[in-house]
Amino acid sequence: MIRNFIFDIGNVLLTFEPRQFLLQFTNDISQIEKFMSKVTGSKAWLKLDRGELSVENAKNLFLLKYPKQTELIKLFFENWFKIFEPIPKNIEILKDLKQNGYKVFALSNFIKESYQFVIQKFDFFSLFDGQVISWKEKYIKPEFEIYKILLRRYKLNSQECIFLDDHSSFLISAEKLGIHTLLITKNTDLRAELRKLNVNI
Repeated sequence: MIRNFIFDIGNVLLTFEPRQFLLQFTNDISQIEKFMSKVTGSKAWLKLDRGELSVENAKNLFLLKYPKQTELIKLFFENWFKIFEPIPKNIEILKDLKQNGYKVFALSNFIKESYQFVIQKFDFFSLFDGQVISWKEKYIKPEFEIYKILLRRYKLNSQECIFLDDHSSFLISAEKLGIHTLLITKNTDLRAELRKLNVNI
């Protein structure tokens, strides 16, 4: 029986779509793809998630390394907190699960500065019974240790947990630890999927 729901944050509870976000600054798709590869797809970005690099230092690193994209890099880092918008239907489900007696947790790769911003802006974070966030733990998904931290810290039975994430590769590690999983896409009817699992929702 599922008793514990573990939520990723980006694209599960809050939007995180850099490509769409960058379209407000340029309609040059090739430039956006280069940006994605060089910035959000970089090793430096993983260091941000791991809490090993500050946003300011990362921005300066990217500006130094990619001078031809100076304008787009500056625009992104000056405005990027606006990328986070609530996904109402999933937040409503989070609230309903909590109200119906289930335990709810957050397990997410998140940069320190952006995490500090969103927990102040969005009140649903107060619903969580526990949170394991990459920048605090110095581990990132899909590394097994970040999942183990969650299970150990909150004394959870993996067989009683389900992990909701938008990346299939992150679900694989959870499954290997005995956690049930559910891939979240834009088209996922989360309420219907949970009812298939006999969740009271």
